[in-house]
Amino acid sequence: MSATSSSLLQSVIDAHGGREYWETIQSLKVEFEFSGLALEMKGQPGPHDVKLIVDTKVQKVTILQFGDYYGSWTPTQTEVGKIGSKDPVDVRKTPKDVFDDYTAETKWDVHNLFWFVGYAYWNYFNFPFYLETPEIQTREVDGPTRENGEKWTSLEVVFPDGYPTHTKVQKYDFDAGYRLMRMHYSVDVMKRNVPSWHNCYNHTVAGKYLYPTLRVVSSSVPGMTFFSPFTLRGIKIEVNHV
Repeated sequence: MSATSSSLLQSVIDAHGGREYWETIQSLKVEFEFSGLALEMKGQPGPHDVKLIVDTKVQKVTILQFGDYYGSWTPTQTEVGKIGSKDPVDVRKTPKDVFDDYTAETKWDVHNLFWFVGYAYWNYFNFPFYLETPEIQTREVDGPTRENGEKWTSLEVVFPDGYPTHTKVQKYDFDAGYRLMRMHYSVDVMKRNVPSWHNCYNHTVAGKYLYPTLRVVSSSVPGMTFFSPFTLRGIKIEVNHV
């Protein structure tokens, strides 16, 4: 990690409430509406009402509600149950392994969906504090200049092999207040290898924790002039302290 990236990352962490405050948080209760054309393409059409408990100490997401389902995600296991059913939850070990044989056209079952949203949500709602993990490399790179002349700063992030995230190399753009404005990545499990721009809007705070209340993903797909695969709308967070 370079001195410049360390300085930028520290500024971002401070803007999001600071490490000292974050250490007092055990989990986040998160609610929002999740929708997008990619869900329909994968056989899991929305919109879905989502309620989560996102752990801040370990990589775990408890899914209280995802449409008609509930369950949990960890890097090594997904659990899926049907809301209102008396049947026990169904457990899948090493859930990422099944994606090895998938193609871009493969439909997903709910375990596939929970693997994808589980790691995505854990990273989204633990941002930016997990970026201090020693195995994750960061460096400041040239940021874009907006149409109105506003200059953003950017952080390139390289994740270690096997880390549960969208793809190994990603980029994060910040405005002058170090708010996360845009994420750049592709989604490996989608098997399309197309760039995505994940835009963040309407920031607010829960306690001291800064977060966007609207996230809209756009992708560049051949033959489609505009493609918005995912939207997280009306995000509300409650902070649960240790």
